[in-house]
Amino acid sequence: MHSSQRDLGTALTEEPVSFTCEGMRIAGMLHVPERTPAPGIIFCHGFTGTRIEAHRLFVHAARHLCERGFTVLRFDFRGSGESEGLFRDMTISGEIDDLRTAIGWLMKRREALGETIGVNGLSLGGVVAILTAARDLRIKAVSLWSTPADLMALSRALPGTVDKLLRQGYLDLDSGDRIGSGLVTDLRRFNIIEDVSKIAPRPLLIVHGTDDLTVPLWHAERLYEAAREPKERFFVEGADHTYNRWDWQWAVIERTADWFERRLGP
Repeated sequence: MHSSQRDLGTALTEEPVSFTCEGMRIAGMLHVPERTPAPGIIFCHGFTGTRIEAHRLFVHAARHLCERGFTVLRFDFRGSGESEGLFRDMTISGEIDDLRTAIGWLMKRREALGETIGVNGLSLGGVVAILTAARDLRIKAVSLWSTPADLMALSRALPGTVDKLLRQGYLDLDSGDRIGSGLVTDLRRFNIIEDVSKIAPRPLLIVHGTDDLTVPLWHAERLYEAAREPKERFFVEGADHTYNRWDWQWAVIERTADWFERRLGP
């Protein structure tokens, strides 16, 4: 693996890293705290997002958690950011495979406590976190930001979208991205509500903005109702999908860091 380190002026370091999943190079950034090995946290970005996320949300959060003593990995799913692959080919199953590979990679790093790995997912990344945690006991804690409980319900809010996608085999998004029909057919294999109930007895945190227009608040309420203890929820009054205000952003980061400290250490 080729990588280089950048000293942040303290004992913390940030190291560009990569690993391979199904023959594709997955690009990431590893945040290393002063004392290692430390509990690990893996960040999963949202649909059309990257390991940086809107207004550098993941960068701020990862650095803060690292300052709190965690080893943090944020990475680009296949077909996103700097990772190999085409976005048109992205599926939930593929992103689950990427996350499982990331877990195995981090567990082998000397900077991380391999038996203490948590996952933090935003939006669709939260869905990937749920579905993976339901099947992979290596994940010891799950934090969800703005996560849907029902992806097909979101697609039904855009009449004709799914039919058009399945009919022509692809769909061009306003973001400039193109998705393939494999995403929809793959989605139908999974039940988010059923799988969120399988995370317990591992701890779960559900964070959501009350004015999220992309994934309305009822999604968080359904996830919380379906999940079993131990579970916590934190609703940010007035916040949108990606917490696009300084106070919203830091309320989410601080609450999540406090929760990981209680649940995982360091």
